[in-house]
Amino acid sequence: MAISETGSIQAERLAIEQINASGGILGRQIKVVQEDGASDWPTFAEKARKLLVGDKVAAVFGCWTSASRKAVLPVFEKENGLLYYPTFYEGLEQSKNVIYTG
Repeated sequence: MAISETGSIQAERLAIEQINASGGILGRQIKVVQEDGASDWPTFAEKARKLLVGDKVAAVFGCWTSASRKAVLPVFEKENGLLYYPTFYEGLEQSKNVIYTG
């Protein structure tokens, strides 16, 4: 995990703690499942597939670079997963499977 990801991960975990302390979402607690793409784009795609297919997560928050986002995009589109991309976004890309917030 890159140092640049640390603040975002801490913020996500804090938000999840607060949501769970307030009863969760529709009465269900959020479970954190964390993977590390090790700054290797093929590994990002592999981890995305594991999260979506193996762990059956409802959504993924992550991919801290454009290169990592582009590496996982085909996986999210194939598996119809939802990616929240919470960092700077250069535009010129759109997908029904990604919420670009940067």
